[in-house]
Amino acid sequence: MSGKEEIRKHKEICDKILALSPKIRYVGMINRFGKTVAGNLRKGIQPLFKPEQARDEFFLASVREFMRKDFNSTLGKIHFTLTVHDKVKIVSFVNNDYTFYLSLEKDTSYGEIERIVEAASKMKM
Repeated sequence: MSGKEEIRKHKEICDKILALSPKIRYVGMINRFGKTVAGNLRKGIQPLFKPEQARDEFFLASVREFMRKDFNSTLGKIHFTLTVHDKVKIVSFVNNDYTFYLSLEKDTSYGEIERIVEAASKMKM
């Protein structure tokens, strides 16, 4: 698969996840080194991060998720991580070799978050 085809495929995955719920503000697909390989912001949504803040946040999310995998044998498989802020909810989870970073509206219910993650986790990479 060429680089352009791979980028297109990653972008399509992000688009499919974004389509799962109108509560999703942003979907990012991050490699194990914290680099965004694809991302999509819902139309009409104003980003909260400046570019350098986003880069740092995505790096931390990736490192955090991959380090947590070391505890799978003790605690069980991680399904997702939820961080609740005043303005948004952030969900991250690993699927294959990528960390998915989702920014959700602050009023998104826990049940809706579980539904989104379950559907996104079943998508073919």
